[in-house]
Amino acid sequence: MRKILVLLLVGFLFTGLLLTGCETEEVMPEMDAADQVWTNGVIFTADDQETFAEAVAVREGLIIFVGSAEDSLNYIGDQTEVIDLQGRMMLPGMTDSHIHAPGSILSQLYQIDLNGILTEEATMATIEEFVAEHPDLEIYYGDGFSVGAFSGEEVAKGPRKERLDAISDKPIMISSYDGHTRWLNSAAFEYFGITKDTVSPEGGVIEKTADGELWGTLKELAIELTPSQEFTDDQLHDAFVAFQEYMHSLGYVGITDMGSGILASKAYDPFMDMDKSGELKLYVMKNTVMDPNSELEPQIEKAIANRERYQSELYYFGSTKFFADGVIEGVTGYLLEPYTEAAEAGDDFVSAPLWTPEKLSEAFARANAEGFQIHVHSIGDASTRQVLDAFEYALAQNGEGDYRNLITHLQLVDPTDIPRFAELGVIANLQPYWAFKEPYWWEVVDQPLLGDERAEREYPMQSFIDAGALLVSSSDHGVTPYPIPFWAIEVGMTRNLNNAEFYEVDPINDIDDPTWLLAPEERVSLVDMIRSFTINSAFQNFREATTGSIEVGKSADFVIISQNLFEIDPLDIDKTEVLFTIFKGEVVWQAE
Repeated sequence: MRKILVLLLVGFLFTGLLLTGCETEEVMPEMDAADQVWTNGVIFTADDQETFAEAVAVREGLIIFVGSAEDSLNYIGDQTEVIDLQGRMMLPGMTDSHIHAPGSILSQLYQIDLNGILTEEATMATIEEFVAEHPDLEIYYGDGFSVGAFSGEEVAKGPRKERLDAISDKPIMISSYDGHTRWLNSAAFEYFGITKDTVSPEGGVIEKTADGELWGTLKELAIELTPSQEFTDDQLHDAFVAFQEYMHSLGYVGITDMGSGILASKAYDPFMDMDKSGELKLYVMKNTVMDPNSELEPQIEKAIANRERYQSELYYFGSTKFFADGVIEGVTGYLLEPYTEAAEAGDDFVSAPLWTPEKLSEAFARANAEGFQIHVHSIGDASTRQVLDAFEYALAQNGEGDYRNLITHLQLVDPTDIPRFAELGVIANLQPYWAFKEPYWWEVVDQPLLGDERAEREYPMQSFIDAGALLVSSSDHGVTPYPIPFWAIEVGMTRNLNNAEFYEVDPINDIDDPTWLLAPEERVSLVDMIRSFTINSAFQNFREATTGSIEVGKSADFVIISQNLFEIDPLDIDKTEVLFTIFKGEVVWQAE
């Protein structure tokens, strides 16, 4: 007898599964039957023809049929589970192609957690509460503060040390949500041996007051003057397992892990350990971070050693990560035209690249020659131009190849440089979450530091598509507090406010509401936004033959969601709930 699983949904929330049975006159031979048939759905396959289907059949974790509900009957045998989607939508499993595992999990468990906190009052109250509740700690570590929560000089320089001095005379050290600034109190500066006379490392900034005293923050490579908090292997393992479950709950089946400082000095690799034990249920692309202040050849050798250390079906160490510049909020993003007076950095200040043009070009050429993808952080328009020049040099040195190089963030891009992405085969990897006038940020950071004209054209998206470049979306979590892909898809389509409740502002009812609207000409279609999280992200990670679309022969990686994205108001996409996430035919997430 066939087994039929029927989804019972109340509103948008999954409420349970009901097993029923039915008879069939003809039973398919078990050798040809599917293990599962998912039917009566709205299935967007993300294949080259952007096909819609009604049913998918799966055997041994692979897709063996995509098509109509009627034709799927041919794949049903005695032991086949038939899952009636009752018109619900299925999408390919998603890939977050730029994320820092394990996100904010460790901070939530062991630190002062400021991720997602947007105001000065809430920031300071959270720090005070944590210190009061943990009186026995020798050092207080934290993560996730936003400079957008502050005002005046503290936007460009970061918050003052005196704020933390008033809370404790023990060392307090808190990283910003973007990882480009650390905020210390006086006791932390003393503990780590940093004084007003400490020389900033090349590519780093120790912020000072007008009279040369320590301000309270370290930026970019100056952060390396302080070590990250140490965690045990067991703590890391538990955090990465929890992170994987969190990603599954959002519909992800793959990630590009950009790493974090917590693992820099450790031999232990949680994802590798999970893969060896059979716990890993994600495709993971790893990278080796390249240091502009170190010799190139030893770093290339390290990248090769990382790649040779361990590879598997799920785990691949195939990328090199370069930081080309800093960030606008730190006044370290490298610009073609000077920052405004609000940056208080001088009339002609444009910041500086972290690599010299010659060294960056040679590093790119060497990395590609050794078979590594190049993954570049670039925020400013001058930085991106320098990176494109270096890619052009590397291409001239090595010739055509399947490099799949990419630039991520791309906050400001000179319009004349956008066509070069397609010409050089460079992927544009953006975080759509940021592509609107974000409350507590745009009017405090971007607009004052860049001026109206530049701030209004931040984060181009449709321009890349129009120019023939491949657009890929990612979260950069924990920079983005919640890597919910449907929030990003909504912003990509509307260029407007995506979740009023999170930002604690009034909701909007019109995608053209001007309050938070940013560059509406850069709006992207729903199809292109879905593809940016599915097949395009899989392509970036060299996995397009395995995952990223719902096609025969590919892994059964897909997500069932609570509403049909093609039938609803784009302003409601953020309300989408994930009901199931399926990885290699296995249900790895099920809503309760």
